Amino acid sequence: MKAPSLSKPLQAALLMTTTLTAIALLKPEALDVSSADGAAVRVASSQSADANRPQAPWVRLAGEEWKPSDAEQQKAADALAAAAVPVALAPPPVEQPKPTAPDPALTYLGRIEQDGRSYVFLGRGADPQVVEIGGLVDPQWKVEKATATQVQLRYLPLNEVRSLPVAAVQ
Repeated sequence: MKAPSLSKPLQAALLMTTTLTAIALLKPEALDVSSADGAAVRVASSQSADANRPQAPWVRLAGEEWKPSDAEQQKAADALAAAAVPVALAPPPVEQPKPTAPDPALTYLGRIEQDGRSYVFLGRGADPQVVEIGGLVDPQWKVEKATATQVQLRYLPLNEVRSLPVAAVQ
């Protein structure tokens, strides 16, 4: 049995969540640094902030906003870009060719008129059939008309007309 696996987009989302969680956990908490007289140090400029900054980089002065460094931001962006799955564009829809009627696989064998009605003799392999003009050869083919040069058959599922040539019968 195949072990279940995570999809690429879900893996990318989990990686991004893990990275951002790690950054948030490493984010230092604000810390009041007291001066010798017991008052909290408030920093007026970046120069005095550097002078009063504790030696530990994870310690922040009170009121100081935390912002990841440019290197951390770039590293997180690179990790996200590496984990992202490229989106492939779907190919344009291919237009399906219009269906056409199949070859009727019938052979003209002859024609007769009897009692004011016209009939054609059609052969399918070794099976001859007599069909009245306007009648069905089978559930899919109907004899439309017969002339001296051709017999017109209609393929009913697609309502398409096909012609059978009339050969001289000896």
